[in-house]
Amino acid sequence: MVQIFYLPAVGGRQSGPAALRSKYNMVLAFVEGNAEGEAYLEALATAYRDIQDNQAKVIAVVPLPLKEAANISERLKLPYSLLADESGATTKRMLGESNHAALCVADRYGQIFYVDFAPTSASLPSVQAALSWLDHIQIQCPE
Repeated sequence: MVQIFYLPAVGGRQSGPAALRSKYNMVLAFVEGNAEGEAYLEALATAYRDIQDNQAKVIAVVPLPLKEAANISERLKLPYSLLADESGATTKRMLGESNHAALCVADRYGQIFYVDFAPTSASLPSVQAALSWLDHIQIQCPE
């Protein structure tokens, strides 16, 4: 099951996976606060319509202060929630010490269908992998 956590979201509220439970399938991405992380955020934004077609939403986490996360969200015009983990504590708790990025795909109940931990954002699987797993979830749970 996806662990529950809350972090400041761009836009000024606290958010996390619990906000989507029972409503939407979920793509949860932890990325670094560098160019590779931004490239992955942009790839998720490009695929967002396809993600939504699978009754899913994206939550992305960056280990940056909220102001920097807001600048990234605005510059990239992200259509999904970007959370700021300024201390990096939540990222470390969820990913462990040796990983700095992760991609997780879960159904609307928080059941994880796919997870991949990576040492860098550039090492994450393509966004197409997430879309494939969302398709699988839709076949398993076609609500």
